[in-house]
Amino acid sequence: MNQCLFCEEYKQTIKGLEQKINRIENTESQCRYLVDSTTDSVYLVDDQCRYLFINQNHLQRLNISADQIIGHFYGDFHSLPQSREFAERVKQVFSTGRSLQDEHQSPQKTNYFLRTFSPVAKGNNIIAVAVISKDITKRRQVEEALQKSEEKYRLLIENSNEAIFIIQDNLIMFANKRFYQMLGYDAAELSSLPFSGLLLAEDRDMVYELQQSSLCGENTNSNYTFRIINKDGSTHWVETNSVVINWENNPATLNFMRDITKQKKTEARLLHAQKMESIGTLAGGIAHDFNNLLMGIQGHASLALLLMHHQSPAYENLKTIENLVMSGADLTKQLLAFARGGKYEVKSVDLNSLICRTSETIGRTKKEIIIHRNLAEDLYPADVDPGQIEQVLLNLYVNAWQAMPGGGDLYLSTTNTILDESRFKYYNGKNGRYIKISVTDTGVGMDEKTKERIFEPFFTTKEMGRGTGLGLASAYGIIKNHSGFINVYSEKGHGTTFNIYLPASARKTSGEQEKERQADIPKGTETILLIDDESLIINVARDILKTLGYTVLAAQQGSAAIDTYRKSKEIIDLIILDMVMPEMSGEEVFDELKKINPDAKVLLSSGYSLNGRAGKIISRGCAGFIQKPFTIREIAGRLRKILDSK
Repeated sequence: MNQCLFCEEYKQTIKGLEQKINRIENTESQCRYLVDSTTDSVYLVDDQCRYLFINQNHLQRLNISADQIIGHFYGDFHSLPQSREFAERVKQVFSTGRSLQDEHQSPQKTNYFLRTFSPVAKGNNIIAVAVISKDITKRRQVEEALQKSEEKYRLLIENSNEAIFIIQDNLIMFANKRFYQMLGYDAAELSSLPFSGLLLAEDRDMVYELQQSSLCGENTNSNYTFRIINKDGSTHWVETNSVVINWENNPATLNFMRDITKQKKTEARLLHAQKMESIGTLAGGIAHDFNNLLMGIQGHASLALLLMHHQSPAYENLKTIENLVMSGADLTKQLLAFARGGKYEVKSVDLNSLICRTSETIGRTKKEIIIHRNLAEDLYPADVDPGQIEQVLLNLYVNAWQAMPGGGDLYLSTTNTILDESRFKYYNGKNGRYIKISVTDTGVGMDEKTKERIFEPFFTTKEMGRGTGLGLASAYGIIKNHSGFINVYSEKGHGTTFNIYLPASARKTSGEQEKERQADIPKGTETILLIDDESLIINVARDILKTLGYTVLAAQQGSAAIDTYRKSKEIIDLIILDMVMPEMSGEEVFDELKKINPDAKVLLSSGYSLNGRAGKIISRGCAGFIQKPFTIREIAGRLRKILDSK
């Protein structure tokens, strides 16, 4: 009985063990299935790196069966460097009891794997290391592609000619290299500096409002200009285009900024030039009308002087009036020089007298400058337009004054010189006699780069609004137009010298000409057609011409003048033609007169200077030009010169 009970208990025990074994086997089978089903490689190694277990995925990777690898060393299937690296990882897990991860490539360098090394413990002892190797090739490819893309765009951003930066809460969150270069700051200096602190005070509110409007989604102009202050304190004009973006989950503006300081300066200069052109046009018109009035005064004074005995009490008064008229004419010539440019009638001039007169003018107005003159006593005369040479000298004086803000010395000298081709290498000049004028200051001087550009139009070292950059360019053009040249010598901190070379004249000086003016006034008996729309000019000019013995026909309109000439061309010896008239211009009348008689002798007369249309007419066969107001002696000499020519 007892034996039977024992047998039954034994059977139950055996059955229980079998069920437990089955459950274990099922669990193991399930675990094995799960491990074999994963796409990762899973294997166990002992402290000697012998394989204790390996799943199907890893067997397939190695292209080997389980019985060929279990119990074998890791190094039997991998290269020595790989084996050493693997053994180091396993040793570290056994010694620390902590998991670790690493990335490595396949021997073929085609795949990337993420390996996790985890301790397998039995009680307090680590008996193995479980390795899970995950293929991360696609992830790495994506990461590398992203990295390349980021590098490409970073390269574009960092090498952009525009400053690119991000503003958030009035702080600069990001900026490219060009931004730091433009402003002169480094990243550390700008990290805590508010963006508004970089702006000129007058522009801060405007920029802030535009930035805020953009962030609020309002339809505002994202492109705007303002002034920014560099680290060195200089101010630059910039143009910025802003785009609203999301930066670290908060709204911000992405900004593209470029320096437009040069553009702004050019715009300012062009605007100034336009204003000056408008003023010049007005000045030219005023000068022209004023010259006509002066012509009336001059004409009547000249007639009165001609008819009055030198011992008359009123003679000297009339001479004073005549001299004052000529002074007024000099003023209008300066206005016309400003308005029109070009040359007047060239005269043989004593440049020493011109320098003395102009330097006295600057000396009276700029008393902080001490003027020193060293003028050659036997200076050659020069064939120049005195008004324009005065303009050149005054430009140089003003330039010298600006270079000596605290005052200084201005040295003026003249010498005679003979120049040959070696001195004209860069100036295309001619051999011969020249007058050299030197203007030297003790000012701040110029560096080499400034000297190279000093005569360029619109180039200036002055701040915006303080100069046009046209003064020295104009001086260069005037001297060149007189067949001369100008150069500059200067050192930073040691002053500047401008040297002007003008061809010497073979003609008589104004002083010698004055002696000639004391001779008798030449007269004539020819018939002259006088064409002018101003009654004042017609009347006084008719009286002058009649006094000189001429027969005078007059017309105040172009069409009437043409009819008169067509009917009487056989008896008309010379035509005095005004340039500025209504209905038909002087140019149009000239062309019609030449159609009637190609050999017609025409003397142009105008309150404007000899330039523009008058210059064109002269080049087409006009006999000469005389500017109003003219004296009776000037018109008499001019008429005889033309009428006596073949």
